[in-house]
Amino acid sequence: MRICSIKVYMNLDNSIVILYVVLVVFVGLFCARRTKSFKDFAISDMNFGAFAIFATLSASFIGGGYSFGNAAKVFDSGIFYSVALIGFSLQIILVGIFIAPKMSAHDGAVSVGDILEPTYGKPARIIGGLLSFVSCAGILGAQLGAMGLIINTFFGISIASSIVIGCLIVMLYSTLGGISAVVWTDVLQFCLLIVAVPVIFCLGLNECGGWSELIAKLPAQHLKIIPEGSSVLQFVSLFLVFVLGETLVPPYVQRLLVSKDKKKLAGATIASGFLSVPFFLIAGGLGLIAMVLLPEINSNAVFPSMINLLVPIGLKGIVISGVVAIIMSSADSFLLSSSVGIVQDVFMPLTSDKWHDDKYKFRLARVVNLVTGLSAMTISMFIPNMLDILVFAYNFWAPMILVQLIAALLKKTVTKASFFGGFAGGLVGSVLWNMFGSKILPIDSIIVGVVCNFAVFSIMNMRSKSSANAAEAVA
Repeated sequence: MRICSIKVYMNLDNSIVILYVVLVVFVGLFCARRTKSFKDFAISDMNFGAFAIFATLSASFIGGGYSFGNAAKVFDSGIFYSVALIGFSLQIILVGIFIAPKMSAHDGAVSVGDILEPTYGKPARIIGGLLSFVSCAGILGAQLGAMGLIINTFFGISIASSIVIGCLIVMLYSTLGGISAVVWTDVLQFCLLIVAVPVIFCLGLNECGGWSELIAKLPAQHLKIIPEGSSVLQFVSLFLVFVLGETLVPPYVQRLLVSKDKKKLAGATIASGFLSVPFFLIAGGLGLIAMVLLPEINSNAVFPSMINLLVPIGLKGIVISGVVAIIMSSADSFLLSSSVGIVQDVFMPLTSDKWHDDKYKFRLARVVNLVTGLSAMTISMFIPNMLDILVFAYNFWAPMILVQLIAALLKKTVTKASFFGGFAGGLVGSVLWNMFGSKILPIDSIIVGVVCNFAVFSIMNMRSKSSANAAEAVA
């Protein structure tokens, strides 16, 4: 009799998760009715309010890497990674203060390339589109890997098959509904995930006997920001990687473009940055709790293992849905941004006007959505840790284009040539550092690449201004 009742509850949990996924897909299909053009697909009508922007931005970055990957790293190495993640929070706050209020200068833009081309020309637009695709596919791969782990744990399906299932769900509603589907499903997912993770943490802390008992049972090394074997320089390097790595990646730029009210946009962005601090620490805290309660588990299984251990049958379905929301909310954003980037910034500049008809762009964007999803599935099957995939993807963004994008967003007076000089400087600097410098100093190549990009970019622009001043003096 007891076994039958447990099966009923387990079926109830599974049914809740399935109903949640169906609801997400339904929202996507509902939004698809109003998605009739490429602009609808990319930025909609720009009528999203402050809470929707706050929720979709928060849900977008609270993905598998910053939750699952964060907990896994803390389980293995201690709070080193969770504290370093506050670097990401800092960059979101800085974007809200300095970039978001100036986005009205870019009204009408739908992609990173739309921002780059007026300053640097068509080739810069194409490069921006290609980098958008590669970096978004990599970050999407991190989310799909996490989703595969969740489906595998709770439904007993192989990880490879689970990744495929998760990707198909995200591709379905984002391909049909575009940005409207992504934003409104993000709002739904945010409301779930912001409750689910603290609930798991509180249940785990209670199981450990409270905070003091948890601290007493942990290895001392796990509680040090700079553990033995690491250095202050390594911590600062990782902190700066999280400051720079995802700064102004395409989904976040897209969020800055979908609101007409830039004052509310700035406030929502800053609030999202502050919210991320406790979330990152709580998600990392789950790694510490798992270290005490389940010390023998695989670190990548911290989240699902904690749910299985702590959450009562019957409530588990709601919590699992919240964890699924963490992944889907980030995956859909990066998937959509990659398709918009390729169509708007690569396909359009390289084709004749007859292919620029809106219906062709709209159809092509949907096809690219599917191609990107398949690419990301491949990535997620080859790199096991979500945070490692994120750091890998960062190498295709910040070192090559971040400096130039910030200058364009702020409407700085720069030369077209400086874009390519900075790009080359960042690429060469990061590659050479990976090959030689990283063996000498524990500084990530992303940081070196951004510094080299900035140095070359600045020198070229200063020389251009000096030449212009000299010419005026002669005249």
